[in-house]
Order: sequence, then structure tokens, then C-alpha cells
Amino acid sequence: MGYLRDMSVAGIRFDYIHAERLGIPPPGAQLQMNMQVMIEGERAVKRSGVTEIPFTVSISSTPGVVTVTIRGVAAVQGEVDVKNLPPQVAGPIMQAALFEAALIMRELGFPPPLPVQPQPPQTPHYA
Repeated sequence: MGYLRDMSVAGIRFDYIHAERLGIPPPGAQLQMNMQVMIEGERAVKRSGVTEIPFTVSISSTPGVVTVTIRGVAAVQGEVDVKNLPPQVAGPIMQAALFEAALIMRELGFPPPLPVQPQPPQTPHYA
């Protein structure tokens, strides 16, 4: 568990973004969004203390009226086990990709892939 303290996501780069409006939703239809996230640790590349981990985020709808695909790389500083990636890697990838997907889907006239949940007020915790 010690490696988690020494690891951080230094950046996320999008290399490929594709979105397509395939049709118009039928009147009164509820869009159901399906999201698949693939973090490809086996294709990770180390360069001068930074591990670049490729990922693909695919979003599609039911009924099939919109698709979004985002591919990129997460740059992780420090030691990381690419065969057993911690949530500190997946979380920032999903946040960045979902934000980008929400912007793209808005341009295509669709709601965001996941509704934004309001955050409850945080109270400070003192140890």
C-alpha cells in the first residue's frame, strides 16, 4: 500500500474524440446511456519517471441515437502497478472523459451521459 502515497495522475491527454448523432429519439422515449471504460494497463509506457496509461471511454444510448468515443492517455507520476491500478488512476480519467463527453453531447443536443449529482455540504473533520 505504500506505493499509493508516491503516485499521482499528472495529466490526462485526449488523443481521439469521436461523437455521432445517429438519429432523433422517438417522441417520449427515455434515453438510457451505457458507458464502458477500458484502462489498458498492459499497454502502459514508462518515460522518465512517468507512466503513460492508455484508456478508451465509449458511450452509447438506448435507443441507439448517439455514440461518443474518447481515447487518450493518463500520465501517472511515481510507482504504479499497471496490472492492478488503484482508484486514484481510474477516477480522474472518468471525471475528465465524462466532462468532455457532456460538452460534446450538449453540442449534439443530448443531455449529459450521467446526471450531475449535487454534492452535499462538506463538514471539516479534525483528527
